Amino acid sequence: MSRGIAKLFLRKFERVPELHQSNPEIGEVLQMSEEGTNRKIFYLVTKKASYQKPNYEDAWNALCSLREVLLAEDLRKLAIPKLA
Repeated sequence: MSRGIAKLFLRKFERVPELHQSNPEIGEVLQMSEEGTNRKIFYLVTKKASYQKPNYEDAWNALCSLREVLLAEDLRKLAIPKLA
């Protein structure tokens, strides 16, 4: 997790290593809350290592998992950077 958006996440949200300790599966969505706000941060797992490139199927599965989480928590707004 030393390149791209993952590096920015690590710098801004210092608790990201806690997410990695749960040994997430590819396609899974990890969630954390930002302290002092009611904002939720979703981390989409699309590959095992930073040097790998995500494939279309893994990215699609992660986005579908995100949709399920958003619907389950009745969240209706999403801010997301441009992907791929």
